[in-house]
Amino acid sequence: MFNYAMFDRYEGLIFDMDGTLIDTMPVHAKAWGMVGKQFGYEFDSQIMYNLGGATVRTIAEEMMKLANMPLERLDEVITAKRALSYQLIPSQSTLLPTFDIVKHFYQKKPIALGSGSHRKIIDMLIDKLNIASYFNAIVSADDVKAHKPHPETFLRCAELIKINPTNCIVFEDADLGVKAGLSAGMDVFDIRTQQIITTK
Repeated sequence: MFNYAMFDRYEGLIFDMDGTLIDTMPVHAKAWGMVGKQFGYEFDSQIMYNLGGATVRTIAEEMMKLANMPLERLDEVITAKRALSYQLIPSQSTLLPTFDIVKHFYQKKPIALGSGSHRKIIDMLIDKLNIASYFNAIVSADDVKAHKPHPETFLRCAELIKINPTNCIVFEDADLGVKAGLSAGMDVFDIRTQQIITTK
């Protein structure tokens, strides 16, 4: 499916998780809908797709605004969403074809995971799918102060795998992540278009 030679010139590979390596997005959408009903509001899961790569807090704020739900209940909504995620995601998530790239370059190049998800979710998923050994570094939402589209997540990945950011390529499925990769000075492979977007 992929032309692996496209990535030979890069020294380090950095992957987003949700929607790029692991098919979690439909489960997240289901969980958001359930949370909305739990609180008596209609949550539009399309917001989650529009904000792919954003933190649960950012997505919750936007959904609540659109649903005219008081933001004073934000922490309650986040807690409810995380509880449902812990329940649903490990049992309903599968690897996506992009993981073939990880397998191809495993032990040939340093590989990092840079995700907007929280560490507990990441650990649950990689344990369930038995893929932890493929990554030389993992950066979660808990490990950075500024989230996508800020480049901190991917810059931290490059730092941990000890590769100059300009020699890394990011694999992404969302606009915020693409912006974050380019802002980090890295080329980005957009899995939606199967094209490399360069910083030059």
